[in-house]
Amino acid sequence: MDELSVEIAAIKAALAVASEKIDTLKNIAAVSDNPTSSETASLSDELGQQGLVGRAETMLRWSRFKTKTLDLGTGLFSDSCWNMCLDIYICDLKREQITVSSIAHSSGIPMTTAMRYINVMVEEGLLEKSPNPSDNRMIFISTSEICRDKISKVLQNLA
Repeated sequence: MDELSVEIAAIKAALAVASEKIDTLKNIAAVSDNPTSSETASLSDELGQQGLVGRAETMLRWSRFKTKTLDLGTGLFSDSCWNMCLDIYICDLKREQITVSSIAHSSGIPMTTAMRYINVMVEEGLLEKSPNPSDNRMIFISTSEICRDKISKVLQNLA
């Protein structure tokens, strides 16, 4: 086989593996396309805070699994900002404080990139920073009320 044929065969094999992984991911998370407003209201009542935390944790695990499974080093399948928001949202609902550096580290992306994303989300009004009263070098991060409402709406609309 010539070099081009070998490369084509390798790409086909990688695509076959990716296709299998996509099918697995589809089975893990089925998302409803268009729930009715009465279904959404009913879900909101039924879920409560614990249900939202559970759904957020499941979605975060799924997203991280998806990235780890499908990303071949290109970053094409990463949802870094979404994962950071979900992680912070979960901490907010559990009334746990998380530092900017902790969320940057847990995102799995370079610290400078995570910090840039966090700063943009703060500027957009999605996240809020607050100083740690016992250590001025440490900054806590939380979701804004608008962001919490939007994430809650997404989680309530999951099937």
